[in-house]
Amino acid sequence: MTGTQGRAARRPRLRALREDRAGSGPITEAECTTCLDGSGAADDGRGPAVWCLAHAQATGHAGFRRIRTDFFRALCDSPGGAGAVGS
Repeated sequence: MTGTQGRAARRPRLRALREDRAGSGPITEAECTTCLDGSGAADDGRGPAVWCLAHAQATGHAGFRRIRTDFFRALCDSPGGAGAVGS
């Protein structure tokens, strides 16, 4: 990509990765490692944990996978000033 004077456009330099506090926060879900049934996503870990206990009692399955998704933003120096990528 070239600019108006024929120079290559400068890529932003990455400064840091920061937790994105603007969204919902971490999302937690659980999945049975025997039958692959799942708890569904929740904003806290309590719902998936209760689901694991109920599923274990109902089925005898004892192994579960906890899946936690959190979000972050890349902060960089851009030609127009510092800011978050894609914001």
